[in-house]
Formats: sequence, C-alpha cells, structure tokens
Amino acid sequence: MSKRRKKVRGNPAREATEPESSGVPGAPGGLRAFRRARREGLNPSTTPKRRDDVRDGYLNEASQRAGEGTDSNPHLLLYALLGLMAFLFAYLHLYALPQMNYFAGGFSMPDSRLLGYSVEDIERLRNVMDSDGTGQLSFLHRTAGILFPLSFLFSSWAVVGLVMRRGIFRWIVLAGAVLFAAVDITENFLIDRILTMEPLDEGLVTLSSGFTVASWALLIILGAAVIGSVVMGLIRQGVERP
Repeated sequence: MSKRRKKVRGNPAREATEPESSGVPGAPGGLRAFRRARREGLNPSTTPKRRDDVRDGYLNEASQRAGEGTDSNPHLLLYALLGLMAFLFAYLHLYALPQMNYFAGGFSMPDSRLLGYSVEDIERLRNVMDSDGTGQLSFLHRTAGILFPLSFLFSSWAVVGLVMRRGIFRWIVLAGAVLFAAVDITENFLIDRILTMEPLDEGLVTLSSGFTVASWALLIILGAAVIGSVVMGLIRQGVERP
C-alpha cells in the first residue's frame, strides 16, 4: 500500500488565519465561508462588516485630503506663481538694479527711489551714464521690468480666486494689481525716455517720478494684502484640518 501523503487542497495557512466573513462570495473567507453560511442557515448575501479603519469613507487622512481637494493642483500653481514673483522681485530690485549703479557713478537708478526724483537727479544720471549704461537699463526694463509686474498680477489673481473669501475686498485687490502692472510697466518706458531724450522735459520727469512713487506704494500695500491672505489661508487650513 502506498504511503504517499494525501495532497492538501487549498492553503491551510490561509484558511487557519482568515477572519470570519459575512458569507459573501469573494469576501475574506471565500467559498468556504459561503458554504458555512448556507449550512448554518444564514443569509449568504449579508452585507460585509465595515472595516474599523475606514472613517467617513476614507482609509486614511491623506486619502481624505485628496478627495476633498485640499492639496489640489490649483494650490500648487498658486505657490509656484508666488515663488516666481518673489524670485523676479529679488532679481530686479535686489540684484540687477543695484548692479546698474556701476554705470551711473554710484548713483541709484530712478526705479529704486521710493520717494521719487527731481530734474537735478536725472540730469546727474544723464551726465555720468553713457549709451552702454542706458542700453543695459533699457534691456532690463523690457525683460525683468515687464515680467515682474505681470507675475505679481497673475499671483494676485490666483490668491483672489483660491484663497480670499468672497467680498468686495478681493475685487479691490485684483483691480489694484492690474493698476500696479500698468503703472510699473509705463514707468519703465518713461525712465528710458527721460534718460535719452534731448532736450530734457521737466514735465515728463515729474510724471515719471509720480509713476515711480505710485508703483512702490501699490506694491507695498497690495503685497501686504496678498501675502497676508496666503498666510491666513494656511493658518485657517491648519485649524480646520483634524
């Protein structure tokens, strides 16, 4: 008589460790649990028991945040725009314009003067700056000088749409951002004009100085509003998130 052991059907380890099921085919326990339910007179179509680790339909907090859209792509775009705006501001006003002082005998550029400038200031710059210096400043105005106010406008638009609550204040911020972009870009062309025109028009110098003061005032006020809204939004999310 053969002593070959009878092959065990199925997976004994799995059957020994499987939790009891509600009797639904395909649920934990499989066909064995289904047959046991029929033998014991239970309803095989009973709904499976809810998992203890499932809360409000989500397995974990990350799944819940993804379902609610807390970390959605629009917010990532917002942070990218804010980062680009900060980079362009630092490049233009903290690096490039101070470097232009080399072409002006150590005098600061009109763009950097928060309180404006006079006709004497522009005459002094015209006497010490050559064509290379004015050309470099004009190129800077047509590149970073345009990209920065546009990035500020788009960043403010994103903050208004995604962070700020409904109300008249957000429309004031958006209108102010549009006005800042228009004033700052116009100021760049006015400065290029007064540094190269012959003869110098004093009225145009006064107008350009007014645009410079207005652009800085708008940038400070609107920048504080935009950054403050983003910070308050992050604090609000931290408080509301369990």
